[in-house]
Amino acid sequence: MPTTKGRNFMTADDEIEKLNQKLYDQAHEHNEKIKDSMMVATAYIAVGTKILRTLLDDTNYRKFMDHISDEDVVKPFKKHTLH
Repeated sequence: MPTTKGRNFMTADDEIEKLNQKLYDQAHEHNEKIKDSMMVATAYIAVGTKILRTLLDDTNYRKFMDHISDEDVVKPFKKHTLH
């Protein structure tokens, strides 16, 4: 990993990947307790869309939602699945 003055730093992509993995691991733990992957996934989507709705204006929110539904931007995790 690149360093600055002897310190490690993460790129934005690294930080996003780390956060995604942490959230996925937490979702896996929730699924182990609840035993319903669809419910867990739906809850995470609901929270994410509420955060985006708070941050984006109507036009950009719609553009974002259209983009993720039209594009193949969401890739499956390489690790274990929720089921």
